[in-house]
Amino acid sequence: MPLLARTILSPLTIEISNGAIDRLGAVVSDARISGGQVAVALGPGIGSQLADRIRDTLPSAAILNITAGSQEAALELADKLKVHSYDAVVGIGGGRMLDTVKYAAMLQGMPMVAVATSLAHDGLASPVSTLTRRGVSHSYGVHMPIAVIVDLGLVMGSPQSQTRGG
Repeated sequence: MPLLARTILSPLTIEISNGAIDRLGAVVSDARISGGQVAVALGPGIGSQLADRIRDTLPSAAILNITAGSQEAALELADKLKVHSYDAVVGIGGGRMLDTVKYAAMLQGMPMVAVATSLAHDGLASPVSTLTRRGVSHSYGVHMPIAVIVDLGLVMGSPQSQTRGG
């Protein structure tokens, strides 16, 4: 059997714990994902509530507020990522948010860290982004996130239907 056929693709780092988002900076630096130039993409939902916590753990990170779920949003994010020499991009949110950030990261050839706030999707570590384009849902092959972080406190705060779905 060829070596590549035996390769198992998985994220470099997986952190699952209560309060894991508060260790985001340590995870990113300990895994040598970034030396400090990180962009963090937040959505309009829980993202605005997490901005201060992100600034505490990654003080030099650029916070980018985006919409999620469409190819257009991913292209807009990719354009924002081009402006600076970021080492990595961190996406924080649910499935649509993570899929948007994975697609933008792939376009820029940069590693992506997925921080899940809900478990009702497979966007955490999948090599697929499902985005809408002109109102139609399309799936795109993308790079798998280099790290996956699940903050159990955030997950427990998600709507009960999403917790059950996950």
